Amino acid sequence: MKILFPTELEAALFRALCPDVAVEICGVGMAQTAACVARLIAEGEREFLLAGIAGAYTEELAKGDVVAVVEERVAGLPQQFSRAYRATFVPEGLRAVSSNTVSACGAESCGAEVENMEGAALYALCEEFGAECAQVRAISNYVGEGREDWDIPLALDRLAQTLQKLNIEEQ
Repeated sequence: MKILFPTELEAALFRALCPDVAVEICGVGMAQTAACVARLIAEGEREFLLAGIAGAYTEELAKGDVVAVVEERVAGLPQQFSRAYRATFVPEGLRAVSSNTVSACGAESCGAEVENMEGAALYALCEEFGAECAQVRAISNYVGEGREDWDIPLALDRLAQTLQKLNIEEQ
């Protein structure tokens, strides 16, 4: 399984806890993630786990909660072009949520519980090429609040601990 993080900041604590597990920095946003995943699929990778932080639309999720994203939509597309992409596996023990993939923070929820910037790209490519995929996100903020109120350190700590407990091994 290839573990992807959008940024080195998101990967750093997991790297420290699990130094023998290789990770890949896919970049922020749909374009960079799509390019990275396409390259990895071309190199023969067939199973992916995307991990990072996310914003929550609802206070039913607390900062620091770690969730499994089971469904993604690209926010802002006209209704006739909107579609759902789905995870092909879900890590056990995590709350399952739906997410919007956004280009900028603050899209309307449209029923999603969280937002991130990469998920739909991963899911679309894996669907197209028959690869397996899942996504784990830690809540760092509530959509719409100022960045000064985000709790990125808490989210990253909980994300790394959760990933370590999933007992992911390099393949």
